[in-house]
Amino acid sequence: MYEGTNPSSRRDGFIAARKGQLAETIAADPDLPAGDATLLADLFRLLGAYLHHESHEHLDELKALYFPLDPDAAPSLRDTSPGAFDTFEAALIEALGRANFVEIDPDTVQTREATKRLTGLAIKPSDAGIRRIRYFARGARSETIEVKSWFGLRKHQIEVQMMSDVVVLVGFKASDEILRSDRKAFAATRRGVRPGAALVKHFRNVASPELVTLHPGARPSMRPRDQVFLAAPAVATGVPVLLNLWPAMTVLFAVIAAYFGAQGVIEEDELKRAIAAMSGLVAVGAFVMRQRLKYEATSLRYQKRLADTVYFRNLANNAGVLDLLVGAGEDQDAKEAILAYGLLRRAQRPLAKGRSTISPKIICADASTSTSTSKSTTP
Repeated sequence: MYEGTNPSSRRDGFIAARKGQLAETIAADPDLPAGDATLLADLFRLLGAYLHHESHEHLDELKALYFPLDPDAAPSLRDTSPGAFDTFEAALIEALGRANFVEIDPDTVQTREATKRLTGLAIKPSDAGIRRIRYFARGARSETIEVKSWFGLRKHQIEVQMMSDVVVLVGFKASDEILRSDRKAFAATRRGVRPGAALVKHFRNVASPELVTLHPGARPSMRPRDQVFLAAPAVATGVPVLLNLWPAMTVLFAVIAAYFGAQGVIEEDELKRAIAAMSGLVAVGAFVMRQRLKYEATSLRYQKRLADTVYFRNLANNAGVLDLLVGAGEDQDAKEAILAYGLLRRAQRPLAKGRSTISPKIICADASTSTSTSKSTTP
């Protein structure tokens, strides 16, 4: 699909043109034999019915394999064994292949610096309790994105690989597989997900630097700039207060000791200093609380930015992804068959494999052009 996708550098075969528009474009081709145009509509309708029937069986099989792994499955129907996940994983990969998805390694198509420039976040994913996580994508294309910084005063453009569809498969370990050191991290970051379950998520229009945000254990870390903004006032204000407060603390301890019966005389000036020390402690506590609230507000801002990045790209989850995926595979199979028919009939002579004089890209481009033309002329 693009450099770093897999060892063979195989490109996905995703056909973006609409199936109906593709069929209309081929039927309107003047190079087809006479009489074919009137029969193509029925032919393609029968082809679609056959593929739909076949896909329905695949969908039932896929749902049956996923049902014991569903996070919402009843306890008596769950299967947390590695074998159940492996079987479902193999079936899902086959369905993904039919829909022209290609597996990608996010570490080869993104860097932490690119993620920070595009999203403004430094992401550190946690793999605690995760058995396996895999990414699949299709429809890669280059896009230029404008990123704003310094409160919108500075703008710069970033060239990224944008993927039309991304499917993420996550398998979680069973309870007896999770290490004791990972249990706390798993409980903190995987709320709502039971051990041994599997998640399937479908996202739309994801840039390669944003892949790390789709990780279920993604957590934004605070940037050095924000750390300085929080720490500098704390140091500048807190240190002088503590230095002035420390001498008065000894008087405060003496007053407390005298209250509980210790020997000694507390003068009025010392009592005033003790009251001042108490006021200083209250001020320090209020200052610490204020800095804590600032930290939490900054963390919430990071979390919201991460949630917005994922929320508006999420199309479906878990069993809902299976319906979309099988439907996408059916749609891609139909388009490939329509293209193959159009190429063979247009040639009007026997063709050897790999020697077609008509490129499928030309027909797809014709269909896309026709689609965009019809959209632009719509009032």
